[in-house]
Amino acid sequence: MSRALRTLAPALAVLILLTPGCRRQSDGDAVAAVLKKMAGRVEARDADGLVEHLAADYADFESRDREATRRMAEEYFRRFRGIKAKLLSTRVTRGEEGSAAAEVDVALYSGLSSALRQAVGFPGENYRVSCELRRRGHWLVTSARWEYVPVSGLFPESLQALRELFPDA
Repeated sequence: MSRALRTLAPALAVLILLTPGCRRQSDGDAVAAVLKKMAGRVEARDADGLVEHLAADYADFESRDREATRRMAEEYFRRFRGIKAKLLSTRVTRGEEGSAAAEVDVALYSGLSSALRQAVGFPGENYRVSCELRRRGHWLVTSARWEYVPVSGLFPESLQALRELFPDA
């Protein structure tokens, strides 16, 4: 091996390791990705796909299990057309090995709200979802709680994301 190649090889190895595509995804990024997939399932009106991200022992703040959550989602999908679920920001806190907590600000609106937004700058409704997750090969939500949050109560980084989604609001 030439001297130049011996000198260059370690530098290339370091660059490869520092390239994001080659690094292992952090737990925070993996949890955020699960929550983003769940929002996508809501937009796709896919109750079964949404529930796939819930642990077998899942329960929400109103004691709904996986099946009750699936039925609730299907009911919303029947009542509202063109649902949009945009994650504004996600904060993840690692717990003990294989567990995490997340808080995510979500903007929810439907096709009607979208048309209204264009007419008068209505940004839909914002919710803060707090959940606990555990990793069993992949991250699953074990519990969740959500509440309406006025714009003034959103995380600062959510406000920026909301401005990007609704520039006229």
